[in-house]
Amino acid sequence: MDYDVLIIGAGLSGIAAGIRLAHFGKRVCIVERHRLPGGMNSYYRRRGRAIDVGLHALTNCAPPGEKSAPLNRLMRQLRLSRADLELCPQTWSDTRTPAATLRFANGIAELEASVAAAFPGEIDGFRRLVEEVRGRDSLALNLQPQSARQALVEFIREPALCDLLLMPLMFYGNATPHDMDYNQFCILFQSLYLEGFCRPRLGMAQVLKLLLARYEEGAGELRLGCGVASLEHDGRRVTGVCLDDGTRLTAPAVLSCAGRCETQALCQPAVPGETPAVPGELGYVETLLFLDRPPRELGLDGCVHFISETPVFHYARPAVPVDLRSMVLCCPGNYIGCEGGYADRQIRLTHLADGAFWLAADTAAYAGTKAAVVESQIGWLDQRWPGVRKAVQEWEMFTPRTIRRYTGHANGAIYGSPEKRRDGTTGLENLFLCGTDQGFLGIVGSLLSGVSIANAHLLR
Repeated sequence: MDYDVLIIGAGLSGIAAGIRLAHFGKRVCIVERHRLPGGMNSYYRRRGRAIDVGLHALTNCAPPGEKSAPLNRLMRQLRLSRADLELCPQTWSDTRTPAATLRFANGIAELEASVAAAFPGEIDGFRRLVEEVRGRDSLALNLQPQSARQALVEFIREPALCDLLLMPLMFYGNATPHDMDYNQFCILFQSLYLEGFCRPRLGMAQVLKLLLARYEEGAGELRLGCGVASLEHDGRRVTGVCLDDGTRLTAPAVLSCAGRCETQALCQPAVPGETPAVPGELGYVETLLFLDRPPRELGLDGCVHFISETPVFHYARPAVPVDLRSMVLCCPGNYIGCEGGYADRQIRLTHLADGAFWLAADTAAYAGTKAAVVESQIGWLDQRWPGVRKAVQEWEMFTPRTIRRYTGHANGAIYGSPEKRRDGTTGLENLFLCGTDQGFLGIVGSLLSGVSIANAHLLR
């Protein structure tokens, strides 16, 4: 065998799994089709600027002394120091609909006060929900899916409050239209509301540099610009990994963070008896506006705003190219300690998008629709914070087409398939999944996914 473990994809989950395995002496190789690692959580440089992909916030910002907190446990598992990440905590964020605005910061106190003020009749139920989340082991790999909306009615009667609480969690890591898995709800409730947001001072470049250095210290091998063409198997086990350049590699175990649909498509022939994965359909567009001044000088002083302009929050694939009715609005320079940094003059706007349109559009329609969307976004901002239009110097946008190109996700779906494999198993006994379609999402979630699957299946 060439290696002990082959990992498909240098996303955060794949790198984290590689670090964990290499630390325990496994011969590990990560193969990545693209020239930059990180997958959906990466960065690129354009015109001298470092531009983060996928980084609104790093969640789970619990105090360093809380040893059981997911971020702190993760740092220990990866042998990393929180100090090296230079984490900058949020000032405050909010979730808003026409019904109410709920403000939250790190720790539950500010959100609890907002709920009590806006929905006094629901505060007891909200407190019971908080205790339920605190006492639940939602990171266990053997939990069965359950509707979050059905579970919430046991605690909260007011639909408007349910939407306000669900909106940030859905935008941050949910592949299911209209609803979400209750286990995922609890993970993200703890991540966003009980613990909160922070941001590495130097962005994703800083995170990836630390992770890759740690992986290399363990003698892990990384092959960039080297994708997987197919997985050979005998119906029971993977027998070979064939790369795009014709190289054939072997290992007793293969771990894929490419996605469930995408991993199934690599298996040649199809695995007998394996149920085909359901492709995701939820796509996003994200626009980065580069200003001539910090947004807070125009009145934008929060960190992340989750906004629905309709009383009912609609989380589904839209019938139009971009659903401008709801959004995530992020000002990365407003995190404490990020003032004056590389992202201090940026605004990020994220909306649900119709992947089918963006994948099929010709060059003219693609460019024209992007320009029209940006014009609508700038107009919306300028109505509420006068001066934004004059301050905008440049913009960048990614679409579902960008996601498909750089991640391979079917339909350009940002969070992959709605059907997750929590335990990471597949139809082949030595092929495992981590990352998006295992089910732990976001930056911390992706890292936890890689570590959890490595611990559960590859270090026994």
